[in-house]
Amino acid sequence: SAAWSTAGLTVSILLLRWIESTVGAGGTETHWSFGLHGAIWLGLALAQVQRSDGRAAALLDKLRWLLAAVFGVIGGAATFGALTVVNPLLVTGPSNAVLGPIVINTLAAAYLMPALVLLGGAWRLHQLDPRLRTALAGGGAALVLFWTFTVIRHFWQGGDEMPMSFGISQPEQYTYTIVLLMAGSGLFYQSLARRSAPLRKAGLVVIGLAVAKVFLIDITDLDGLTRVFSLLVLG
Repeated sequence: SAAWSTAGLTVSILLLRWIESTVGAGGTETHWSFGLHGAIWLGLALAQVQRSDGRAAALLDKLRWLLAAVFGVIGGAATFGALTVVNPLLVTGPSNAVLGPIVINTLAAAYLMPALVLLGGAWRLHQLDPRLRTALAGGGAALVLFWTFTVIRHFWQGGDEMPMSFGISQPEQYTYTIVLLMAGSGLFYQSLARRSAPLRKAGLVVIGLAVAKVFLIDITDLDGLTRVFSLLVLG
């Protein structure tokens, strides 16, 4: 637990200092700062959970769970702040612009890092209640999906036009649909390979969202034979 928590803390702080040195100033009110702080505190919370294996004294075990809860609230609040008050999709201004090339940029620090912490906890903490492990995996997967959305938008809009107030271009719109279809197909394939009913349901839900998006949003921008051909391909 010491190795995992210290390694995660070290990597997060090094990333934060590297971004700050690249920018040339401290960024305490930025999406990457909030996200990395969330990753640090969530990692420390999971380290306490790992140490609470039931073999220690009851009082010490309760203390570790209390620390895990406090650290988890701090980490969750920081991650929530990265998704709301300093979200580059919602907040305009040069101080919160996305910095770096496609994929390897401040979006990864803000959203992918805490997602990896949660997914790592769900994978490693076998002693947890299955429902809690599922919650950790679900939270990590949701952050990965949000990060994927921001990566696609960054690819088409650039770092300075990330806010949704700039609108969504047609290529960006279709990219989301293609990614949804690919993700749904991948989940459905894995459900067949592993004979997993939850994965099959998740795959069908994702594919259903993609189909609904096409009929309700994408198709309104097409006319004539292009619309007919698109529906045939989707079918």
